[in-house]
Amino acid sequence: MTEPQSREEICYVQNFEQFRNLNAQMNHVPALAMTLTGGLWFGAGATENLDVEIRFALLMLAGFSDLALILIVYRIRDVLESYLERIETFHPASFAGGTPKKPRLPWLGSYSMITIFCVLMLLAAIFSFIGAFWKYWPFAISVWWGAAALVLLLLGLYFLIFRRIPVKRETNTIEGENA
Repeated sequence: MTEPQSREEICYVQNFEQFRNLNAQMNHVPALAMTLTGGLWFGAGATENLDVEIRFALLMLAGFSDLALILIVYRIRDVLESYLERIETFHPASFAGGTPKKPRLPWLGSYSMITIFCVLMLLAAIFSFIGAFWKYWPFAISVWWGAAALVLLLLGLYFLIFRRIPVKRETNTIEGENA
């Protein structure tokens, strides 16, 4: 490949390199999620001579880790989408957007694969929480109080994370276009 000559070509090459790196990073998340969740489940369930409090904490950590990985994956995918938009503007005629002319499953869109994976991680998180509360509840108070506290905590986190805050768009000072 020849060296890029214009500013647009340099930006295209840089955006594509960033896209490749982010794509590689996102491809590591499923293996990380399976390793982390499976390891914590194994530690909680199969390790001998481990206090019930530690088993409870391991399963809670697995559940919260899966929820965090869901957010991470969606954030990486959003950034990937922004790079794809920039890459497409360079030469729209040669851009492969991933939408075939005759898809076998037309209802599967650009975020479908990541959404399916996130649903599986959500199920793993739910099973982690159920296992922690059903099998390894270590406190003297009723397990239902703990479950209610978890639900309130998750609702609070949901509203904190997904509240709408006006975003101030930065402007590129060179050409005046949005960053």
